[in-house]
Amino acid sequence: MIFLVEQPHVKLSGDFEGSYVVEEARADGRLLVAPDTSAQAIMDRLGHEPATLAEFEAAYGAVKPPDGEG
Repeated sequence: MIFLVEQPHVKLSGDFEGSYVVEEARADGRLLVAPDTSAQAIMDRLGHEPATLAEFEAAYGAVKPPDGEG
């Protein structure tokens, strides 16, 4: 079984910009950070937003109810 632990996030601006996650908080106050690679962070970086149901159906057709397969 896999349990996902939410890491603290920081947003940097300056020489380095964007969303990062805190990988380690050291006793002397230093932080070890890494780029946030979550789907939401990637979509934010690319300027994308999830499609609405209407947009999805316009592109791919009506969403049908499940037929019990799977």
